[in-house]
Amino acid sequence: MNTLSYGLLALLTANPLTGYELTQGIKPLWRAGHSQIYPLLQSMEEKGFIRHERIEQSDKPDKKIYTITEEGISVLQEWVRLPAEPAVLRDELHFKLYSLWLTEPDEAKALLLQRMEFNRSELQRYNLLIKANEALRDERGETRELKATTFGRYLLLQKRVMAMKSSIAFCEWAIGELESSCQPPSG
Repeated sequence: MNTLSYGLLALLTANPLTGYELTQGIKPLWRAGHSQIYPLLQSMEEKGFIRHERIEQSDKPDKKIYTITEEGISVLQEWVRLPAEPAVLRDELHFKLYSLWLTEPDEAKALLLQRMEFNRSELQRYNLLIKANEALRDERGETRELKATTFGRYLLLQKRVMAMKSSIAFCEWAIGELESSCQPPSG
């Protein structure tokens, strides 16, 4: 099984979900579309890690609600105990920064401002998700501890908040460097 498969199993530990809900739920964590997710769901069902219940709908096609099985939980528990592979960093901005010398100062600044604005928007979104996660935790009567079903999500959301803040700080710093590099030498 690949990492995305384990991610789907992880989402299913919280609640039964449709394929669409799984696709939406995985978005903040992993880049994957329907074309990847649905074949994995079929494969995991064939292996006995998940099962589905078909819900008939009169005005729409039937939908499948997926649930993780005990075997799926067992496989996920084994996987979560293994060391994580190093992160693969794939950010188009890195290549653009490397090639920044090919742009004009206003274009370079615009690129950094655009990323900073995106990061600020994401920061707001993650802060809202943290509030929603805290509400879910309270609704379930959980505390912020390892065995709470919301704890891992809390850690992950905080990691994303820290990453967005770091990226914003980098963009601010880089804009300062850019502006000072465009100043005529004093003397």
